[in-house]
Amino acid sequence: MIIKYYLIKEETFASLDKDAITFKINNLEGDKRIIATTQIVNDRIRKFNNIDTCSNFTFTNHIDWVGDGTGISVDEIQTTEYIKELDN
Repeated sequence: MIIKYYLIKEETFASLDKDAITFKINNLEGDKRIIATTQIVNDRIRKFNNIDTCSNFTFTNHIDWVGDGTGISVDEIQTTEYIKELDN
């Protein structure tokens, strides 16, 4: 199973198979998502080459994702499980 990492709009997220998603975080404004998934997502803002690039993006753009001068580490992406039943 190959995991891919994407930056997508809220509307795109609604159409995805939630069973294929392993990680998700909303930006602070709530209109964008970073996801890890086994799906191919064509309607995307950005596709990250790998988990490191995805993590680095959140550190570079921390004001949009974390807001405290940090970002989301590779370890956090790997260990934070997406639970679709808790996502309302």
